[in-house]
Amino acid sequence: MTAADPANLSFTWVPGTMDRVRFTREGRTYTVYLRDVVRQAQSDSALYLQGRVVLPVSAGHLRELMGRLCLSNTRSELPRSAVPGEVARTPLEHP
Repeated sequence: MTAADPANLSFTWVPGTMDRVRFTREGRTYTVYLRDVVRQAQSDSALYLQGRVVLPVSAGHLRELMGRLCLSNTRSELPRSAVPGEVARTPLEHP
């Protein structure tokens, strides 16, 4: 992604808050204030109605969201299997 190419990020509400959203990028989940994401009034209506919105974010804005504007970030972990070395399966993946 170059500075001119926007990335489409999916934002969801942080449960129990009215002003925080989160997104996942490169295996990490970031929490930021909604005001730092939404720069157009109409773009947040889907978030209010559906709890999720996909927005284009420039490379510079993404760096800010992952850096100085980030409230917290955690590693997004895959479900673990009880068997070492095996990736856990979701119920839909079982035969």
